[in-house]
Amino acid sequence: MASTSASYFATTAMFLGVCCLSVTHAQTYTSNPGAWRPVAYSDLLFPVGEAESYASLWQDRLDESNKMSAPINPGGPLNMSVAVGNRGAREWHFSINFQTKLVAFSVLSAPYLCTDEYPTPTQGIRIKVCPSRLATFENNRYSVIDGAACFVEKTPDAPAEDSTATVTYAAYDVSSRSVRLRYTVSHQEIDRCAQSVSLHPENALR
Repeated sequence: MASTSASYFATTAMFLGVCCLSVTHAQTYTSNPGAWRPVAYSDLLFPVGEAESYASLWQDRLDESNKMSAPINPGGPLNMSVAVGNRGAREWHFSINFQTKLVAFSVLSAPYLCTDEYPTPTQGIRIKVCPSRLATFENNRYSVIDGAACFVEKTPDAPAEDSTATVTYAAYDVSSRSVRLRYTVSHQEIDRCAQSVSLHPENALR
């Protein structure tokens, strides 16, 4: 677990209380959760709307990235996320609404936070290993589980390709109660990144 500070729990509670409840009101449940769906992306530079909720989920790690990215400030402490935004920060997420429970899985790409990079079949497309969080909201209680997952990123010199060529997919497996992930880069499956993330591992934090 990356953090157990009071501020970490406060921002996580805000994410689950605001984001998840708003989604709950927006739809009764996620139909056919076992179907593979492309994940959704948020730019966290200056997050607004739904992106603001995911930024709050990651606020402790964003602060960490901002501090390491920030120039030395001789005049005293400076909140870099307010001054210049969360530079280079993006996340992708997949959420499922079970009527009485909402689950959101998010992966954060930000400077200094991703720990590894895998070989890519296509120049201009990076496959990074970045922090992940599985957040669950149920009956006014929440749990957050930290982990790691792949984050596929296109650089400016990436080749032009159709919208189905490089995609991250997620689905919910009912039998194992887990979020399943699969990745394609230029229509090639990246088996090294495929994984299943259980909703009920023994190390869940409550």
